[in-house]
Amino acid sequence: MDGSSRGVSGAGARLSTWRLAAFGGPAVAVAALTTPLSIYLPPFYSTEMGLGMTTVGAIFAATKIWDMLTDPIVGVLSDRFPSRFGRRRHWIVLSVPILMLSGFVIFFPEAVLSGPVTPGFLFGALVALYVGYTFLTISHTSWGAELTPDYHERSRIQGTIQLFSLMGMALVLATAAVTEVTGVSMPARLRMQAMGWFMLIALPLTTAAAVLFVPERPMRPEPRLGWWESWALVARNRPMRRLLVADLMVALPGSARSSVFVFFVGDILESPEWTSLLLLAYFLAGPIAVPAWISISRRIGKHRATSLGVLLHVVVTLGYLLPGPGDAWLFGVLSFMSGVVYGGTPFLLRSLAADVADLDTVESGQQRTGLYFSLITMTTKVGLALGVGIGYPLLDWIGFTPGGENSAAAIAGLRYTYVFIPVVSELLVVSLIWRFPIDERRQQELRRSIEQAGSSDPDGR
Repeated sequence: MDGSSRGVSGAGARLSTWRLAAFGGPAVAVAALTTPLSIYLPPFYSTEMGLGMTTVGAIFAATKIWDMLTDPIVGVLSDRFPSRFGRRRHWIVLSVPILMLSGFVIFFPEAVLSGPVTPGFLFGALVALYVGYTFLTISHTSWGAELTPDYHERSRIQGTIQLFSLMGMALVLATAAVTEVTGVSMPARLRMQAMGWFMLIALPLTTAAAVLFVPERPMRPEPRLGWWESWALVARNRPMRRLLVADLMVALPGSARSSVFVFFVGDILESPEWTSLLLLAYFLAGPIAVPAWISISRRIGKHRATSLGVLLHVVVTLGYLLPGPGDAWLFGVLSFMSGVVYGGTPFLLRSLAADVADLDTVESGQQRTGLYFSLITMTTKVGLALGVGIGYPLLDWIGFTPGGENSAAAIAGLRYTYVFIPVVSELLVVSLIWRFPIDERRQQELRRSIEQAGSSDPDGR
């Protein structure tokens, strides 16, 4: 692997379809890891492994805080310590053995322990897992932002990451959905092992394809800023501040809804056997949503496309006021529509983050994409944590009891929690993004400034 940029450099560079597919591949493996990590592993360790809900909840919460705190550290390391292979690929290669080892330990605990699982065992494995996960995801998305300076091609690349991620989630959820619909019982241990093997096989294959077949664009040597000066520039970056708040408001309602999703299906629809299939309906919208929103963003700009998608999602979300007992089909239609209209929001925000990083490059003289993508990754995680922290207390406040007898008022409160947290958050997103200051014209001006600074380097770099 060399640092050449053949096939990906140039102002209007467009990655070929097969290189783009190779680049997006690792997102499948990441999704195959994160989906069970958030949905299936906590109950597996609390019940099958006998650690209890309180212990497992505390461990997952503590390691999630660790995960958030390491984001900016990893972003800075990724920016400051390149190799002869480029800025990002060696960090991705480093993450693979960490993820495979820790993933094997987590998915196959009985294969590495002679006795019962202990809290320390789970805590240590999750800490290691999150280190590898952070290096892989931040390096991967930052690399995607640096593959091209083109305003619209960045959306295509970030959209591909999201598309492959949705495919990975759908593959993981499909197994659970089939067992629910057919009534075939799959033991929890067997389910964990199947998910573990999928991740262990997919991760090295997909990362190898990306690292071997997709070159990095070379970056010229940069001046080093002092620590205080460096962070002061980040703090003064007003477009980034708006983007971070918007990203937080995007993640929060998704988390709040997913945390009460099972309750909605079980207590409002009274169709718990359809839980995984209804969740799968959302992710199956990805193959339609991502290409469509890439096309829309080319016509009206990334910030307007993001705002349009969020507004349409508000309309669809209000539709969740309608389904009642036995209306799983209507809920499924709404879930699919929700996936379509909201499908562009996450990757378009990350494409905008790449443009914001251009502004920082003009002001600092440095290419600090890793730092900026670590910040937007961190706000996503904060939003996910806040969603659960808001949704569950609200349900408790209205008197909703999971799995118990609930009054009509409590059921109505569950429905309103599912609907109005997203509506309020997403209207704030529109207010922040509709007039976003870096559009295509402004981004092209920034790129010209960057290129002029590079051409004026006395060493010709």
